[in-house]
Amino acid sequence: MENEKVINSSSSSSEVTTATEQLKASYQKFLNDSAKLFPKIDQKLLLDILQFETNYKDWEGSVLLKIVYDSNANVDTEQKKEVIFQRYQKMPDIVEEDRTLRVKVIRMYINELEKLLNSDKDIVYLYGSASLSPTDSYSDSA
Repeated sequence: MENEKVINSSSSSSEVTTATEQLKASYQKFLNDSAKLFPKIDQKLLLDILQFETNYKDWEGSVLLKIVYDSNANVDTEQKKEVIFQRYQKMPDIVEEDRTLRVKVIRMYINELEKLLNSDKDIVYLYGSASLSPTDSYSDSA
């Protein structure tokens, strides 16, 4: 009887390892796919938004978004600020070197990030943070 337990536990352990490896491989494929689909969006931001969107159906889409423009291009950040204001009714701050705008947006979902990227070809990268509770203010760490 004790030998059966050892054998069962051994085969169970190999099944777990296989399942674990399969899960890790699936997750890695998912990460690779998301990076290919959204190469201009920080993957942590993307995954956080995806988690909130899928797990909390009433999530308000509260995102501190940083929009990076090409430093070599002649981008009018003042005009970009106006476009962001018209679109989201929030006026962004210029954060660094006249090429990054920071704005706190409510109702910013993955499809809205995609629309933003498609509408403004000057955007190089989007990053920031998503939070579960909606707030209009910036955190001290932002």
